[in-house]
Order: sequence, then C-alpha cells, then structure tokens
Amino acid sequence: MSLDYSQAESLKQTVVRHSRSGDLSLYAEAQERGLTLTELLEELDPSPRGASQDAFERQMLVLGMAGSGRKAISVEDFYLGGGLVLLPEFIQREIQRGYQMVQDPTELLAATVPVIGPSVKPIYIKLDNARESLAKRADGASYPTVQLLYREKEADIVDKGRRFDFSYKVIRGQRLDEFKVFLWWIGAQLAYDEIDDIYDVIANGDGTSSGATDVFNGTGGAWAYSDLVHLAISFDVPAQMTHIMGTKDDIETILNLTQYQDPDTWHAAEMFRQQGRYQGLLPMNAKLVVSPNAVTNKFVALDKRFAIRESVAQPLMIEAEKVISQKLESAVISKESVYTIMVDDALKASDYSA
Repeated sequence: MSLDYSQAESLKQTVVRHSRSGDLSLYAEAQERGLTLTELLEELDPSPRGASQDAFERQMLVLGMAGSGRKAISVEDFYLGGGLVLLPEFIQREIQRGYQMVQDPTELLAATVPVIGPSVKPIYIKLDNARESLAKRADGASYPTVQLLYREKEADIVDKGRRFDFSYKVIRGQRLDEFKVFLWWIGAQLAYDEIDDIYDVIANGDGTSSGATDVFNGTGGAWAYSDLVHLAISFDVPAQMTHIMGTKDDIETILNLTQYQDPDTWHAAEMFRQQGRYQGLLPMNAKLVVSPNAVTNKFVALDKRFAIRESVAQPLMIEAEKVISQKLESAVISKESVYTIMVDDALKASDYSA
C-alpha cells in the first residue's frame, strides 16, 4: 500500500515559509511544550501505523533532501533550499543517534522522569524494615513495612552539554552521509559524559545521600576472580548485579582474568540469558561499562532496575537560532537533568587500590 503524502505536502508549505523567513516559532512552540520538533511535526502530520518514516523524514523526502546515498544533499543545501528550519532538528537527531550508538547511558537507569524547577527532592525506599522476611502474620504480629520517603535535601538540576564550532567554509560542501558521522561522535561523547556522572553518583553519592558501600575484602593492589564473586554476592535480594563500571584499564583487568578465558564461562552466561538457570554460572551476567573518568582501581556495580533515577528538566536540545543565524559556527547542545539514588542496596563499590 502506497503512503499518502498529502498532509506532508501541506506541511511542507509551512516549513518552506518558515525556512525562507528564518521563523523559529515551531521550535519555540516545541520547547515550550517539552517536545522535539519531530514530535511537533508528528502532531501536524501523524504517521500511519507501521509507517517506515516519521513526520520529519517525510518532510526531508517531500523537500527532495536525501540524507544518504548517491543523491545525499550537502549541508549548504539546507541554507539554499526551503528546508533550513529542519537543519537544527537533523543535527539533534543525529547527535541523539550517536548518543545511543556506543554505550547508551539510559541502559543504566531505573527511571527517567520529567521535572520542573531548578532542583528536585529525590524519593527513595527506606530499607530498615523492608529487609524483614514477609512470612505470615500470626498472633497479632505486624507485616514488614516498606516506606517510600523523600530525602532530607534537594538535588540541583545540572546544565550539561557541549559546544561545537564548525567553520561553515569547511562543512558547507559536506554530504550528509559524512557530516552525520561527526554528529554521531559528538553524541557518543555526550553519552560518556553522562556515564561518568552516573559513576560519580554511585561512588560518591548524589548530594542528598551517600554513595555505594565499599565491599572489597581482598588483597589491596590486586584484583582477583574471588573479588568479582564477592562483589556480585554482596547484593542483597531482590537486587543483583547487572552492570559493573570502571576505567578502561580496570575493565581490561576483568576480561584478562583466567576464568574469562574459559569457553564454558560464556556458555553458562548464554544459558542464563536463555533459561534463567544459575547452574554452573560464573558472574558473567553483568555488563561491563567503561567510565572514562572513573577512579582507578575502583569498580562500582549496580542493579539498573532499582538504583538510579534521572530527573530531566530539559531534554537534549540544540540552540536552533544559532545553527541558522550563525551557520553552525557556534552552537551548544545541552540537557538539564540530575541523577539520584532510588534504592541504596542496589549499588555497591569495590576499591582495590593498595
């Protein structure tokens, strides 16, 4: 069944008009409502169920602005044609693609929630009574109590991002196939910035609560397989270790352990993923994550299902006006958010420094 592009063609007139006049009202409306331009375009030109293209991609198509292949346009074509208003969103989409391409920080989060304001009061589970066995209530005994409480302090929202300065003389002739590779790189850098933030929150706390308990009990200055086992076993049920974070060199230390050269290790991990059976399982079911600026010889581990919440005041957003008026020569892509700890027992540390 062929797609109906009639709404896209109608919307195209608005896009062309705004592009030629430098009108950024679509971005202003989207930002005011907490949407991306793509999401706003979807309201104006809803995608049919199962459509292979979203509203932004349909605008690129009806404007004849190919993003890949032999007919891919150059960056300059945005400024010369009628699709200039789409350029900031194109850049943001490709940066977002790069953000998720190498190591997606959202894989480490239990929840991401929108918030309003310069700070947030984190919520957490008080574990003192929650650890008691459920059992059956008898003889007037009370049930174990699970409390959901606010932290005593508030956590400040942090404005974080990157500035890029691209000389228009350099990029104007770049085909989009090539240009988006650089945008992916920026996105991947942003992702690792946030991975470092998550590591820091686990290791040192979020400003409203302390960081993870150090459970290392081995020989300082050396990391052994028994230390990895102890780190995995230190989690109290229902939490379990899903991710381990450390420097590149420390992650390499894990991978070079003798036990990880054994093919049966990989087979046991695969069996666990497929069947959930622990028989013969070595602690390989945790994903290894490099945190570029982690503390040397200090691993942190978490159960991503329970540990960290991200409160987002402003999602990743680009300075659309500067992209258009300054031809990319100076623009910032940024995000306003903060990471906080939800369940203290869902994170641990292992500092094996001498």
